[in-house]
Amino acid sequence: MRTLSRKLRSEWEGEMRIRLGVLCLLLAATTASAQSLEQQAVCAKQAKVAFEDYNGDYTNNKLPKPVTIDYQSHYNTKLNKCLIDIEATQPVGQEFLTTAVLMDAFERRVYASYEWSTRPNKKYWEVPPITCELTPTSHEKTNCSSKDEYDAFVAKYMEE
Repeated sequence: MRTLSRKLRSEWEGEMRIRLGVLCLLLAATTASAQSLEQQAVCAKQAKVAFEDYNGDYTNNKLPKPVTIDYQSHYNTKLNKCLIDIEATQPVGQEFLTTAVLMDAFERRVYASYEWSTRPNKKYWEVPPITCELTPTSHEKTNCSSKDEYDAFVAKYMEE
């Protein structure tokens, strides 16, 4: 009888350990999710401020107002950074200039930048970018040769 009682108690304790482990995992996931949602909300608010500053540069510098300008924010959990991806198109004489930048919304550190302009009598794929720089770290900078390459770089940062 004692052996059976010890066996049942041992099984019960094992089951309780499993349940406690599952409960701890659920609590950790819920806390992480709540932190992530809070961080995303703070990031979205700061990204709006960074976007308004960036958009204000057009007015302050007497640059032509963009025809289109938009942004997307993302809290990158791996880097613990609030990122903003801004893209604008503006007229410059008879041409249109497209600019894009991926930066930290708080520190304003630029991770990637892209500029491209239309050219008379040229197809878009015939015109290389004016600027295409990828800066994953403050000590590392590489040039890219297309919007697709720029977009692929930015996508990695905006998905983590």
